[in-house]
Amino acid sequence: MPLVYVDPAYTSQMCSQCRHIDKRNRVDQGLFICRGCGVVAHADRNASHNIAARGAAVWTAGRESRVPATP
Repeated sequence: MPLVYVDPAYTSQMCSQCRHIDKRNRVDQGLFICRGCGVVAHADRNASHNIAARGAAVWTAGRESRVPATP
């Protein structure tokens, strides 16, 4: 199983649908309500989607070639 580091900063405050970040999005321990788009979700599930998206981005960036294309 591959493992990549993901910065967890603001993943519990960011909407996994519209990416709006606001500390008030996290209503309480288990409830997330986005003040940007209105999505309602379980707070931990929303944060896990954000972490998964960041992990996929890091994984993809690591797989991209750093060698310039030859003409």
